[in-house]
Amino acid sequence: MADQLPLLTALIAGHTDRDEEAQVLTLLRAATPDELNALLDGVDMQELFGSVDNRILGPDHRDELIRLLAVDRRAELSTANQADVIHALQQGRTGSGDERAIADMLLAVRGAELTALKNQLNMRADQHDLEGLVYADIDDAAIRDEILTHITAEAPVDRTPREVKVLSDIDDTAFAKLHEERYPKGIVYPGVLAFYQALDQGPADAPRSTGDLTFVTARPGDAFGLIENHSRDALSKAGVANMSLMGGTLTALRSKDAMAGMKFGNMEHYRRLFPEYDLVFIGDSGQGDPIVGEKILGEWPGAVKAVFIHDVVDTPPDRRGEQAAKGLYYVDTYVGAGTTARELGMISDKGLAQIITETRDGFDKVEWESPEQEQAMRAVLERDIAAAGA
Repeated sequence: MADQLPLLTALIAGHTDRDEEAQVLTLLRAATPDELNALLDGVDMQELFGSVDNRILGPDHRDELIRLLAVDRRAELSTANQADVIHALQQGRTGSGDERAIADMLLAVRGAELTALKNQLNMRADQHDLEGLVYADIDDAAIRDEILTHITAEAPVDRTPREVKVLSDIDDTAFAKLHEERYPKGIVYPGVLAFYQALDQGPADAPRSTGDLTFVTARPGDAFGLIENHSRDALSKAGVANMSLMGGTLTALRSKDAMAGMKFGNMEHYRRLFPEYDLVFIGDSGQGDPIVGEKILGEWPGAVKAVFIHDVVDTPPDRRGEQAAKGLYYVDTYVGAGTTARELGMISDKGLAQIITETRDGFDKVEWESPEQEQAMRAVLERDIAAAGA
């Protein structure tokens, strides 16, 4: 079947007439399961679906393609190819037939297979991740409810230990941006990427899934995903390989409470999409993140393993102590965050060691604004490293 891939690629290139569309369908129907997956691995799925049309007087080749891949042979497709079929259906205008096909594909999958498919769908480099699919691209409320009800029913509630999904703010959490005065503006905080990685790997460094990082921001989105994609590009350049991102709105920027409400709403979406996971939230003290942290700890007791607040406004010690008793931890460096995470059994000794190494290396690369700024932060870092027992 390897020699059929050039034929399939040629058939879907450029304008495709009805005879060529019929050839595409015949080729896919005749393929064995392994051959079918190899063919789909080798083509652009969006191009494949874009090349096959329904016509006013027939034939309805696009409907046939959807039925072939989303229904008749869905169970033979790899998880990656099932996700690609769904992504192809959600591109552009997602019609009622496309929404129904997407829903049926998700409803046909159960348990660990559903978790794997959801994770695959969430690994997108644009706004069409799982949250974008369910809460934006699917606009039929009844179909959305079907999907969410199925996800809830299939969540393995007795799985122990439960893996963790990491939710993180961006500004003053990953990058020094708004209220930060201790570091030069614009830098990636030393050690933050290693902290994300350690949480993703978990306490035994043997996770069932990786890439469990989602950024939650009040930054506004737009109809074409341009702002969201700009944020993704910045994070990718900073070294974040796999992630998803949930954005905000212009009205969410009007106050700390509005920003907190926007982020909490996004987290509610996420909680419903991944009920089989526990959550960790990483934010900063400059805006509404402590409000968000307190709310999710209260709303989802037991499911939120910890909230880490990167302190950029010098929160008083008594306030830090009060919040730590609730599971919300103020930290000055990501070594401090890693030490607390290790004490809570969330990361391994190896993960903490990597955080310390990357933080030290990152400090050496910072172009400090003054010797006094560097000296002050190095003193904080050495204090946290000593507390880590390293």
